[in-house]
Formats: sequence, structure tokens, C-alpha cells
Amino acid sequence: MAGTQKSLDEFMKNYEEQSAEDKDAVASGEYEDRETLKAERDQVYENYYLESFQDGIEGKYGNNTAVRLTSPEGTKLTLWVNGYEEEHFNTFMGKLEKKGVSLPVKIDFLRTQEESKSGNGRSYNRLRIMEVASGEEVQFELDSL
Repeated sequence: MAGTQKSLDEFMKNYEEQSAEDKDAVASGEYEDRETLKAERDQVYENYYLESFQDGIEGKYGNNTAVRLTSPEGTKLTLWVNGYEEEHFNTFMGKLEKKGVSLPVKIDFLRTQEESKSGNGRSYNRLRIMEVASGEEVQFELDSL
């Protein structure tokens, strides 16, 4: 039993040393607080960093996608999209995937409300996203905020 205790003590000592060394390399497990971005219609949002997204989140009006962004000033934000805007976002992500581009990417985006082409007088929400930059440079910029 003493041998087991010694190896347990030794393990804990080694674990604590390694934990101290790897402190910066290991995720803290803390929740990153993000503000909800209530993007205005007909306003261009420039040089935002698209970090990640999660789709299929149950909401009051059906499923939503949480789009995690960082503003050019470094504010962590979540943009919620659903319906047509969610389709537009997924189309943008599909284009990135086809090009072999991985997140994060720097984007400009615009929310609008557009008239339906069917001529029935209805309108729908539209999300237009444009890739500004991608690659290591974007990750470097994001890390520096």
C-alpha cells in the first residue's frame, strides 16, 4: 500500500508541475462572455472576425444559429440568425468550405430587408457576407485584440 501512496504522491507532484508549465497552452474551461449583436438593417459592419458558429439551437421562433464574432475593437459578440438569414449564412460557409478556407475569417456583412420577387408585396430578411481576409494573418490579428 505504501508503494501505491508513493506513486500517487509522485503523480500529483508531476501533475502540478506539468499543469503550471502548460497553463497558457491549455484551455481554461471558463465560459467566454459575449454580448448579443443586434445588427441594424442597412448598416455595413466592417472588419469583423468570424470565429465559429453553432447551428440547431432551439429558440422561441424555431432553430437558430449562433454566429460568434469579434468586433474590430476586440468585443466578443454573438449574432443570432434564423430563417432566410440562416440560409444565407450557410451558403457563405459552404463557399468558404469549397475554397478550403477555415475559420477565423475577417468579414464585412450587411443585413437588409428585401422585397420578394414573387410580386406579392412580401419582404424577407437578407444577410450578405463578404470575406475580407483569411489565413494565419487573421488569427494573428484576432489574437492581438
